[in-house]
Amino acid sequence: MSVHNFKVGLEQTPVVVIDNFVADPDRLVDIAVDMAPFPGQSGHYYPGRRRRITPQDGESFDYVRAVCQSLAPIMDSAYGVTRYDILDAGFSLVTTPPEALEPLQSIPHFDHHEADGFAILHYLSKRPGGGTAFYRHETSGFETLSAERLEAYAEARRRDLESMGVPQGYHRGDRNGFVELASVEARYNRAVIYPGSLLHSAFLPDNFNFSPDPRLGRLTGNIFVRATVWR
Repeated sequence: MSVHNFKVGLEQTPVVVIDNFVADPDRLVDIAVDMAPFPGQSGHYYPGRRRRITPQDGESFDYVRAVCQSLAPIMDSAYGVTRYDILDAGFSLVTTPPEALEPLQSIPHFDHHEADGFAILHYLSKRPGGGTAFYRHETSGFETLSAERLEAYAEARRRDLESMGVPQGYHRGDRNGFVELASVEARYNRAVIYPGSLLHSAFLPDNFNFSPDPRLGRLTGNIFVRATVWR
């Protein structure tokens, strides 16, 4: 396991990148294949298919639990978090073509506006999968969201729609009123940890296949945790 930390933007938000994340990633892909086909999403902005992992899922939940336990010293060092709970976990595949996206799927987003939420993203595809980028919203100047910023952000986004129109396709680079601050390339068995309040978006290569097959598509393990004790 190789760990690299860096800070994003003017707000200096810590992001952690971990290579060689687990000892046997091929086994995780096998588990995901056994759990396929993943269900489609409704009432959710993830642009594809997701299979939630629960304590009833045996070996796959053992993976989630082991990941969370192994990250304890890293979470402490990077964020000062000494204890956290699992909020949600699953395997995900981006399968929605650009022309079928809803407007909110075409801009960077945040997972939580609370400071205690963190995302753990584990890349499990051997094919080129783009990566994950982090952004600043130009009109508001926000890089992270909070309860105090939500109203101002919504108003700034309304002004963006008036001046720029409805966004389309998958987001990449500087567009739609957002400036890219940093990016992490998707590599097999690499993990990224970041606060859920940080504006971010997946970026996809030009030849992306949108496959629902875990062996062919952009398979990721996604774990969301909430900090309960801070140093």
